[in-house]
Amino acid sequence: MIIRRIRFDNYRAYYGEVVFDFPIEDGRNVSIIFANNDIGKTCFFSGILFCLYGNRDNDNLQDMINVNAQREGSYQSSVTIFAEQEGEEISITRDISLRGGMKDDVSGKDFRSTLVITKGDVPIAANDESEKMDYINSIVHEDAAQYFFFDGEKINDYSVADGPEYREAIARILGIKEVENAIDDLKRIAKEYEKDRDECLKKQNTYNDILQQKETLESSVQEFERLDNAYQTEIQEGNALIAKHEEELKRFTEIGEKVIKKQELAQKIKEQERELNLVEVERQKLFQKNATIILGEILFERFNRDRSGKAATPYLSGTVQRYLEHLLAGPKCICGEDMTPEHSRHIQEYIRTNLVTDESIIITREREALFNAITKYLPHGIESKNAFLSCCETVFKWTSEINTLKGELLKLKREIGSFNEEAGEKIQQDIQRAEKKIKEAEYRKAQNDLKLYDARTELKNLETHLAQYSQANNESARCQRKLDYAQRLERTFEDYLGQLLEEKRKTVEEKATEVFMRITNNPKKYRGICINSDYRLLLELTDGEQYEIEPGRMLNPSTGQSKVISLSYIAGLNKSSNYAAPIIIDNPLGLFSDEHREAITSYLPYFGKQIIFMVSSGDLTDKYRKIIEPYVKTEYYLDNTGDSTWPKSTIVHKEVY
Repeated sequence: MIIRRIRFDNYRAYYGEVVFDFPIEDGRNVSIIFANNDIGKTCFFSGILFCLYGNRDNDNLQDMINVNAQREGSYQSSVTIFAEQEGEEISITRDISLRGGMKDDVSGKDFRSTLVITKGDVPIAANDESEKMDYINSIVHEDAAQYFFFDGEKINDYSVADGPEYREAIARILGIKEVENAIDDLKRIAKEYEKDRDECLKKQNTYNDILQQKETLESSVQEFERLDNAYQTEIQEGNALIAKHEEELKRFTEIGEKVIKKQELAQKIKEQERELNLVEVERQKLFQKNATIILGEILFERFNRDRSGKAATPYLSGTVQRYLEHLLAGPKCICGEDMTPEHSRHIQEYIRTNLVTDESIIITREREALFNAITKYLPHGIESKNAFLSCCETVFKWTSEINTLKGELLKLKREIGSFNEEAGEKIQQDIQRAEKKIKEAEYRKAQNDLKLYDARTELKNLETHLAQYSQANNESARCQRKLDYAQRLERTFEDYLGQLLEEKRKTVEEKATEVFMRITNNPKKYRGICINSDYRLLLELTDGEQYEIEPGRMLNPSTGQSKVISLSYIAGLNKSSNYAAPIIIDNPLGLFSDEHREAITSYLPYFGKQIIFMVSSGDLTDKYRKIIEPYVKTEYYLDNTGDSTWPKSTIVHKEVY
């Protein structure tokens, strides 16, 4: 979609009819709207979202009508987008008007919003709101809109895209949602075939007990799945609530630093527990794979140590014994001295102590040869044992560090908990209650998961038996074949989805890295952006190390660098998208440092086929205007032409290049 024109009529700050034209030509695809604060930048941005997707539940329709217009008796407002979509002219209008006639005292509930879409001057589904929204979502789905229309000052929110809301948006923007929908449809079809098969089996009055057991198990599985989702939602909501409360606590300067430290410690404990789990898994794998070698090497080392610890003594064989006894019978020792009783006693004692039979000597020598033979294989055992012991040492190290950090965390919790200011104390109590609820939900979820696994396993076994029983009847066999075909097709689509996800992930990773390396101010430090299977961001340093960007993590890059990463990630997703939509940014240079602003300004024209952004003159100074000037087609300057409290924003100047 290429936006050709946007018309505002008494929408928020815009007084009367305000029209923006956005022509583009080769090489000039950028339009800039200049305005100071409270003049109309954010109104322009929100007006596009309102026109496409409507008002949010908490939006008051009356508040969206320009106040000055209301004081003059006009209670109508609208936003219209004129665009080109796949070679056809379309218009999308969403207006706000009173439900009935004029009243002396009106309120938000008296207003309604209406959507009108024309395609080639022909209205689309005049009375079917869902069909009209389907058409808009086919252009840019609402879930994916945040990657095309976004606030530059809030761009850091995209640096961690691991929430369930991001999963849906990413699936939409990458064209994955359609495959997931196909899998859901195939599951539904397979379920219908399965139901038909079971109905055929019921007619035979043979397998009713098994079918009844299956229905019971299916009900149990559904209930366990419902509970699992409920517990997961409870945990997520609890964590979100804690994060919200901790942000509130940061406002209390007395404990703000402690709250931040607590968040960092909690995050560090989470990371180290993850590392500990990985090491314990590795240790278990090593032991399972090499248990015999490891234990054998340990035993050999112990036996060898016991054996080598004994003092070596000469062997006294029978021949030597007979010689010594002959010596005792004579009057003289071999040295020529007289054989005294003392000499005789020493020789006899030596014979008693050291006499070893020839058989014992042979056994000892064979044992020595055996140890020498086993020694040749020791390196294999030593290597396995050392790897296992290394894992044990790492487990001990991580466990000790985690226990130390938990001690610090407990101390901080106590210190924060002793904060006496009434508001802070209430927030802390709310955090403690939320933490308790999370632990309870995690415990219940773990128990429920075990039951769910058992029920699914039993249900799978029953389904195997029913598939076999269905062959006894032509009708049920035919239903079973349909079921088998649907399930095979479902598995094929799931395999395809896995391949598609991996291909898309690599594409997003490549595109995001390409943009990041172009606009980062520290290209020597980073090799690029990596994206894991859950589309979470990881930074790869030039030495090959990777680490995940998570809230509160001390290793995270600076705020400016994080915004660059986020912008690169959005660009990577955008360039990998199946949608062709304009890029509309509210203040793309907001909160960036000077060095980052220059790189981002240089990149903006390459972000998409059509770029529209709102900015103040102070943010886009002459230095940056010179960089982007060759790509700009249209510039608008807004100002407040009214002299009352509420603005009357309109276009005071326009430049077309």
